[in-house]
Amino acid sequence: MSDIPDARPVLQRAFDQTASVLAAVSADHLDLPTPCEDWCVRELAGHLLFGAERIGIAGRREPIVNDGPPIRLVADDEVVSSFRDRAKEALDAWSGDDALDGEIVLPFGTWPSAMVVWMYAQEQVAHAWDLASAIGVTEILDPALAEGVLPLSMKMLPSEPRGGFIPFAPVVDVSPDAPAYDKLVAWLGRWPESATPALDPERADLLQQLASARHWLQFPTRDLDDEQARRRTTVSELCLGGLVKHVTKVEREWAAFIVHGAEGSEAGKQSDIEAHLASFRMGEDDTLAGLLEDYAAAASATDELVRTLPDLSASQELAPAPWFEPGTRWSARRVLLHIIGETCQHAGHADFLREAIDGAKSMG
Repeated sequence: MSDIPDARPVLQRAFDQTASVLAAVSADHLDLPTPCEDWCVRELAGHLLFGAERIGIAGRREPIVNDGPPIRLVADDEVVSSFRDRAKEALDAWSGDDALDGEIVLPFGTWPSAMVVWMYAQEQVAHAWDLASAIGVTEILDPALAEGVLPLSMKMLPSEPRGGFIPFAPVVDVSPDAPAYDKLVAWLGRWPESATPALDPERADLLQQLASARHWLQFPTRDLDDEQARRRTTVSELCLGGLVKHVTKVEREWAAFIVHGAEGSEAGKQSDIEAHLASFRMGEDDTLAGLLEDYAAAASATDELVRTLPDLSASQELAPAPWFEPGTRWSARRVLLHIIGETCQHAGHADFLREAIDGAKSMG
């Protein structure tokens, strides 16, 4: 028997909690973005199903392979029942007296069996917060579960480095007396409310709209490889990877304009047609994963600007261009609305491009 504490009771409680959060998901929630940037609510629910399935496979000592996206989608009205079924199968698989003995080979290493239970319990506890945050029901979460898995998280997941092989954002600072769940998700790179500076309603609305627009721009790239992301599916030069690349460039330029004005940014300036078209092209050395990562970095910088800018009404004079009246000034607020508008416009383009690739739609 392993000297690692038995986490099976924690896993069972984590499963029960996840089921409760899933039961709170309504049809109106399914396409909402979540703290897991790559997944909307429907996809995160599918990942929780995937996770429960994987726990059962590990408990039965069956081979675990990387077999595609870590999501198992079922009919929307069958998510809760499917999850409960898979959770029961997983708990049954780990119920034997010798279940915690020996080691288990996972796609990311070989681990003591008892530690595997803790790792999967942590995943359920953390993703329950992601889902509850997305649909606004964090009050139903059990803080004792977060307290239980936090020591393991801090031991198994170092604060540095993050990114790459360790797919977590940097640790977010929270106060020592922050709630247990806030401490857990902050260690895992999320931004709980206690870590976010108090925002006025306008800034909160801008951040929410930015997040939603970015989500719908990126959503059509799901499950695509680089060749598909580079493919032109209309008579135009647009491709999905190129759209992400272009919007990243635009967002960075306009964010720089807010801070430095026209002299410190290319935003709104005239450029030759070839340079303009090049911003929409996915180059031979570009990868979809790399473009999405760069977009996430640009988005993070813009969000920080929204949180910390002293005055949204502060304005800068636009660069001379035929499409601006001479002397026109835009406030930071106007620039942010422009970024939102452009992102939404290209999200529509992305829908058309993706549907022409394989018929997949963002909605409908």
